[in-house]
Amino acid sequence: MRASGEGESLSDEAEYLLKAALPPLSLLESAYPRGEAVRPHVHERHSDAFYVLKGELEFRVADETVHLPAGSFVVAPPGVVHGFSVVSADGARWLNLHAPDGGFAESRRARRDGREPREPLDVSPPPADGRRPATEAIVRLPGEGERLTQRNRVATVKAELPELGVLEFELDGHFTGPDLHTHDDHTDSFYVLEGEIEFTVEGTTFTGGPGMFVAAPIGVEHRFGKPGPTRARLLNVHAPGAGFVDRLRHASGATIR
Repeated sequence: MRASGEGESLSDEAEYLLKAALPPLSLLESAYPRGEAVRPHVHERHSDAFYVLKGELEFRVADETVHLPAGSFVVAPPGVVHGFSVVSADGARWLNLHAPDGGFAESRRARRDGREPREPLDVSPPPADGRRPATEAIVRLPGEGERLTQRNRVATVKAELPELGVLEFELDGHFTGPDLHTHDDHTDSFYVLEGEIEFTVEGTTFTGGPGMFVAAPIGVEHRFGKPGPTRARLLNVHAPGAGFVDRLRHASGATIR
């Protein structure tokens, strides 16, 4: 569990907080000023995903450029060249997900500590042939995605890949949520975007507001819900995807719109 502003710092020069470093998923929260950029690159064995929390990114996907305001989500699967720059005047804040980790957390810790990484990072310069086209990426602007509606819960599908499933939940009013449960094939994690969410993890119950991150690895008992009448939003990340999105899609009483 990481409260807002908590995480392992990976840089003295910018806000660069590691929220999770697990084999199936590493997740960072970063904030950069205008003009900062990450050069185009490609991963061969993992997906690189971004959710914009504040500001705007200019994102390159293969040979195309898209502008991503707050609430946007993008995934570059293996073989898709990608990079970005911060274009909003007040800077930008975003989540960066690597699924699986692909040596990402270790490489950033090594860079911070001034040493050689213990394992190589899965990253390469853009190849001459461009590799996979932009159509292989997933780009969702705010509100976009397949919407699965059940009573006062709307789950918008942002990504459904073998290595990663991402949903954005909107909860309007009291939401009981699932019973306590475990997963035997993937990590289930949550990032609160708006309002307050009640979590129970391994017998401990706590409430978290915007910026709270919770991860339940394989075998860890957990649940979430929202006891109050107000609205809340959160990201739900499953790594690997393990077919979770499809199971939710076909859940009893769910409708697609």
